[in-house]
Amino acid sequence: MSSVKRHFETKHEKTFKYQADKAESIKRAVSRYGKQANTLKIFATAKNHATEASYCIAYCIAKHRKPFTDGEYIKEAFLCSSEVLFEGLANKEIIKSRIKDIPMSSGSVERRIEEMAENVSAQQIAGLKDAVVFSMALDESMDVNDIPRLAVMARYCDSTVREELCCLKPMSDTTKGEDIAKVFMEHFEEREIDIRKIFAVTTDGAPAMVGKQRGAVRLNEEKVGHPIMKLHCIIHQENLCAKMSNSDLNEVMATGQNYPELEDEKWLVKLVFLTDIMGHLNELNPRLQGAGQTVLDMFDTWTAFVGKLAIFSSDVATSTFRYFRHVRELSSQHRFSTAEICKYMSELESEFTTRFGDVQKYGPMFSFLIKPDSFDGHELDLSLIDWSDTQDVEMQLIELKSSTLWVTKFAELRKQLETTAVQDHETCIFTCWTSVPKKFSCLQNVALALLSVFRSTYLCEQIFSHMKNVLSPSRSRLTTDHSEACVQLKVTNYNPQTMELSKGKQSHGSH
Repeated sequence: MSSVKRHFETKHEKTFKYQADKAESIKRAVSRYGKQANTLKIFATAKNHATEASYCIAYCIAKHRKPFTDGEYIKEAFLCSSEVLFEGLANKEIIKSRIKDIPMSSGSVERRIEEMAENVSAQQIAGLKDAVVFSMALDESMDVNDIPRLAVMARYCDSTVREELCCLKPMSDTTKGEDIAKVFMEHFEEREIDIRKIFAVTTDGAPAMVGKQRGAVRLNEEKVGHPIMKLHCIIHQENLCAKMSNSDLNEVMATGQNYPELEDEKWLVKLVFLTDIMGHLNELNPRLQGAGQTVLDMFDTWTAFVGKLAIFSSDVATSTFRYFRHVRELSSQHRFSTAEICKYMSELESEFTTRFGDVQKYGPMFSFLIKPDSFDGHELDLSLIDWSDTQDVEMQLIELKSSTLWVTKFAELRKQLETTAVQDHETCIFTCWTSVPKKFSCLQNVALALLSVFRSTYLCEQIFSHMKNVLSPSRSRLTTDHSEACVQLKVTNYNPQTMELSKGKQSHGSH
């Protein structure tokens, strides 16, 4: 029995030892694989950071309108400086290794810029789909390759008031109203954005844009299916006024390198007059530009300038020249006839009044933004908004006027605007209107519509300026899609979602 007992004990010991050895082996294996897994996780994290860093650098390249090839230069400069910058750090070599891993070839930068532009566009589309209402600004210009490009800007409200470049599309051989309308409509249809939400369209006033029958705005209005507020850019209009067809003044505007006219007293009178009047117009220009202003600010600026024109005309007619310094200086030295410049002032005043009829027509509506508590409901053009949720505007307006709380609220808004910089007016007005209760939702929709209106097409002009820097003679081979992507990243207020983009890149393998 003792031998049998020893046999089982020995067998049990061997079994126990085998199981112990096996468990130890498994433990070592788990430890080994755990370390490998941790190493792989660290490697994947570092790889993801390197990818995201490449998006950040590519975004910087696009924002500063630099060539795609600058990615390698930036990487080289970063590596060169890292020897000194990270000297003394224990993980210096790890940092340098991470920098080396950043994919910065011209092809990588190109792809990153394309993807970020698509990401920004997706955010815009979501914003436009969620917006209650939005307005447009359209303008057209030639790029460095003599290809006409159409800039389409959208203005709408979500968590703030946004002004975004929707597209910078090349046009066909012609830029007729039909061509502009076609490009415009195709952009929104492809993205399934409801064009019935369009409230206003601002253009440069060119015939292709505003023609009564075949103008782009008119054709777009037919597609939209309801009346649209149509505004001509004031900046363009005052430039048109400065380029009026008065042949004598045009001769002065177009002087070449030779100046025999300086001996001609009549020519000198026109020259100094143009110097003074252009000075007044140049003071007007900046006041019509800049972020944060509303269409109400634009209307007030225009109204003031029209009033000044009447004073300027009287100033010239009486030969006082209080507001024409250069003319006054010349008049102190020589006597001359003011007949021609009086005629020009009369034409200029008439031109402003005629060209700004659209602004004058809608001007009373704009005051609704800050004075709903004293607003005459008859001043609202309901045909522009009856497509939206505004059927109870009149009833809600009565309720708001009867509310001591909200009458006080808008009185406080007006007082706040008195001490607020004009570039912050938009934010103050938007904040006030987004705080109104749901029972005033129709009034809020009207306010959001008015806040969406572009004051001018100056942003389109900025777009074309950026385009000429991106698509310059030295970069004329850049495709229209790439130049559009670069300009979009330059001007957008959205931030590309680089973390999400880099994670998506990792899930599909490295690039």
